[in-house]
Amino acid sequence: MGATPYINHCSNNEETGSCFKVLTEQEKLLFENNRTEINFTKGETVIKQGTRSSDILYLKSGLVKISIQKGDSNLIICVKTKNHFLGTENIYGYEYHPYTVTALEDSTICFIDTNAIRQLIKQNNNFNIELYRIMTNNSLLVYDRFFSLTQKQLHGRFADILLCLSDRVFKSKKFDLPLSRKDLASLTGMAPESVIRIIKDFKTDKIIMTKGKRIEILNEALLQKISDVG
Repeated sequence: MGATPYINHCSNNEETGSCFKVLTEQEKLLFENNRTEINFTKGETVIKQGTRSSDILYLKSGLVKISIQKGDSNLIICVKTKNHFLGTENIYGYEYHPYTVTALEDSTICFIDTNAIRQLIKQNNNFNIELYRIMTNNSLLVYDRFFSLTQKQLHGRFADILLCLSDRVFKSKKFDLPLSRKDLASLTGMAPESVIRIIKDFKTDKIIMTKGKRIEILNEALLQKISDVG
């Protein structure tokens, strides 16, 4: 049996809204009565690292980035697309948000009372299993990101992010980059100057084409090879 191939995930694209399907009608009513839906504009902070948590968040629509800051250093852990939970680490007693969530585009987010989620976990084992699966996937995401950031060279890291955005976030070879050069640097663990240089290298090698914020992947096979080699 062969080894499992490495796949870098800047975003876990497995939709998690399916966990709601296992709820009974009464449990769905409990959920509805304990949630608040809020709209956020692009660039707005959804939750701030270090603040006290009382809710689990569900990204109904839009795109957000999750980042951790220590002093002057900032690292973007991942981006999240619609139909994903945020803050699941708070379910089992962690009282403070360990990261900041910022809207990369206009987004709609449901804030669900943590106590209501805990009640659903106690009375519906299938819902508990689904949430545990979601948290496991989030852990695997962190492991993959850690491998990319520590074991790959700069070009490999950037290739990972482009493939992720193309295949898992936008599902298209052409997309408008939602991240600034500074964000790309934080996502790949490199200096902004290095990001600019690598983009230039990829354009010279006809791997990508850019126009403003628009990026088109011209040679996915070569980009994948750069990612694989690291």
